This record gives sequence, structure tokens and C-alpha cells, in this order.
Amino acid sequence: MKKVCYTVVLQSQLGPRAGELLLQEEAGTVSGELCLLSCRNHFSGSVLQNGKYLISGALRSRVDKEPYDAIFTVRQGRLSGGLVTRHGCWDLTGVELAAAARKAENASSGGG
Repeated sequence: MKKVCYTVVLQSQLGPRAGELLLQEEAGTVSGELCLLSCRNHFSGSVLQNGKYLISGALRSRVDKEPYDAIFTVRQGRLSGGLVTRHGCWDLTGVELAAAARKAENASSGGG
């Protein structure tokens, strides 16, 4: 099973929302959690092709639950795609946590 975590930003109708996406891939299926607004939102879906995913779930907030379908691509540690909701399409972008940590580490050690 392949597990990867991304820091993500969702461009919702209420503005950008930062969070994390944990992606677990195994045998053509995918599942995980999209953590936004202090809520863990489970999702499931399928691998369309290497690095391209189709998932479904629901975003929870204190007052509402918003069902969505999402399609996104992961390339070289970067995630990009969008969520389709009843309120429109919201862009989703992110960076793999390990890649972001390596980049920050290289920047801090390279300045010396």
C-alpha cells in the first residue's frame, strides 16, 4: 500500500482553506482523508491512470456537509485538480509533505 500526505489549499467560495490530504493507494483503488476546517473528511475512489485520481466524499463544517467529486493529478510531488460541488468547482492544489520538508531543509542548509 502506498501512503502519501500533501499540504493542500482549497479555493472555496468562502476563500482559500488550508489543510492536508492523506492518500492511500492500493490495487487501483484510493482512499484517505481530506482534513479541512478542523474536520477529517474520509473519501474513496479509483486510480484513473498513474498519478491521476477520481474520488468522492463530503466536506463537513460546523453547519453543513458538502458532497463532492474530485479529480486531481499528482506529478513530481505536486497535486492539482478540483472539487465539483453543488456550489461549483473549487481548485485544489498541494505539495507532498516530504517534498516540502526537503525543499525547506535544502533552503536552510544552502544559505550557510
